[in-house]
Amino acid sequence: MKKILVVLTFIVLFVGCSTKTDKDYFAEANAKLEAKEYSIALVNFQKVVDEFPESEHYKFALLQTGELNHGLVNKEISKEISYDRAIKAYTEYHSKYPDDPKAPQTLFMVGFIQANELGNIEEAKTAYTKFLELYPNSEMAESAQSEIDNLGLAPDEILLKKMAN
Repeated sequence: MKKILVVLTFIVLFVGCSTKTDKDYFAEANAKLEAKEYSIALVNFQKVVDEFPESEHYKFALLQTGELNHGLVNKEISKEISYDRAIKAYTEYHSKYPDDPKAPQTLFMVGFIQANELGNIEEAKTAYTKFLELYPNSEMAESAQSEIDNLGLAPDEILLKKMAN
């Protein structure tokens, strides 16, 4: 019986002690970002995303999780997992905020990571094509088209192709 009381007390104290709010996590994330402690910033931004989807800080935190995962700041996971997490964050951002000024960038980055980091040519082409359909007048449209035109080519093949034109 005594063991059960100790365990229950521990659980109550442990759960009761984690009373951080979205603002707390967000403030800590920004402080760590400023201090260039990116992996800790990522953990705190991810807490906002995971635990506070209605937070006023959610949108920015979601974008930061994409950027920080793309930057491979979490050395405890593989590059592939980090890139997959970045794609997930960027895709969710674009889905939730398609009219936001950052939305084109997030969709472009999905294509970029698929093509240049993961080598998933078809997924990259899908993302870039969607980008061009949704944002044909974007300043990144020419880059998206160039990415499509050069998908799967090695850098020297791209150079030879440009020299031939």
